[in-house]
Amino acid sequence: MLRLGFMGFGEAGYHIAQGLSRNGLAEMVAYSRSGAKAAAGDPLRGRAAEAGVELVKSPRELCRRADVILAVTPGKNALAALRAARRHLRPGQIYADLSAASVRSMEEAAGLLEEGAAFVDASIMGPVPVEGVKVLLLASGSQAGRFRELLAPYGMNIQVVEGGAGAASAMKLLRAVFMKGVTALLLETMEAAQRRGIRAAVEAELIRWMDSMPFAQVIKRFVGSTAVHAERRAHEMKDTLELLNSLGSSTRMTRATKAWFLDIARSGLPERLNGRVPDSIEPVIEALVKK
Repeated sequence: MLRLGFMGFGEAGYHIAQGLSRNGLAEMVAYSRSGAKAAAGDPLRGRAAEAGVELVKSPRELCRRADVILAVTPGKNALAALRAARRHLRPGQIYADLSAASVRSMEEAAGLLEEGAAFVDASIMGPVPVEGVKVLLLASGSQAGRFRELLAPYGMNIQVVEGGAGAASAMKLLRAVFMKGVTALLLETMEAAQRRGIRAAVEAELIRWMDSMPFAQVIKRFVGSTAVHAERRAHEMKDTLELLNSLGSSTRMTRATKAWFLDIARSGLPERLNGRVPDSIEPVIEALVKK
């Protein structure tokens, strides 16, 4: 029977533990500084009991009573939490960090556990209060596969990412470049459309266009055709900026888009492609990396 420990026990730990308990994981303990001080009747003790978790008094006891430890501390506390547990960890244990710390912190953490217990970089990819134990975790590190094998039977949704510690965190952050960037683009578009009095029509057109093809095709079309038509699209962004400025609307994302297109136009890539949209995005990405 797997024994699981939580380093830190806040909202994320509570919701994950609830799901694990419902799926048959019976032995769970947790350590947190507030939990170690919690008296009988403290709400934290009630939430732990509700999730099938026993609060322990020290990192030492946590490590003694767990085979796998999930660190669910704030990202800024990730390394401090690992250092508190490190001397109590033993060979064969897995210490998985779910704290949303930086890539550099994950790489440093792995270095702290080069011998003995295995470190797994595990990034949470959704809202834990909504998805609970089924929330997607991206996991990287030498023992990420074993981590998945141990927790999957209890309902955890773990996807292994190739590469060492830091790869999962990097994937989460790079996904955020797109997800948050699209959000900013939508905000800038909708603000300007509202100021111009055509927001409903613009929104309907965006929905129609985005629903018209699979996203894999969107990626290929956006990246490939931009490599050939960057100069024309930069000029279009110049006209767009004039419109946004006349409306008194935000222009940050549009200015950045224009700068991107100008960089590509001046890189010589359109000439190297002989004005033909490539069959894949590879030559475009390679050119960006080499510039």
